[in-house]
Amino acid sequence: SAADAAEKAADGTSPPDESVAGAPYRQHLARVLTRRALENAAARA
Repeated sequence: SAADAAEKAADGTSPPDESVAGAPYRQHLARVLTRRALENAAARA
């Protein structure tokens, strides 16, 4: 599912932990953007 793929995408990242956008936020962003991209692609198919 898109949610499973999004989780794997976030797990596969090792973003730097910066004061502006920490690693947890960047991993969350990877999840959200991956899920949205896959759902949009599926809707267009």
